[in-house]
Amino acid sequence: MTIVCPKGLWEETKPSKGVNEVEAKVSEVSSGSRDGRGLVRVTMTGTHLVSYLKELDFNAHPSKWDGDKDNTAASRRVYDAIAPAIDKIEAATSPDDPEPQIVIDDTIPDKK
Repeated sequence: MTIVCPKGLWEETKPSKGVNEVEAKVSEVSSGSRDGRGLVRVTMTGTHLVSYLKELDFNAHPSKWDGDKDNTAASRRVYDAIAPAIDKIEAATSPDDPEPQIVIDDTIPDKK
């Protein structure tokens, strides 16, 4: 699974070391129409995506007793983008099928 999002959004929502540990490969988007807009490509396995979603859900939907966290709004933004997209993923039919990709791009491209 690949998630393309602003670097700051990833930094704010990535799980800290602990219960929902996530291994992800993070690289800058350096080509195509989204080049130079501060986006990163975050690639992780399905197992790590589940851990990421658990962390997002915990931060995005805190209990009324705990109250909002510092990253509640950002976590909710990412969770709300990823959760419905996962439901639409179809199983690969061959090894050449591309990995699923979710794009969260709130950036504004530079005028050329």
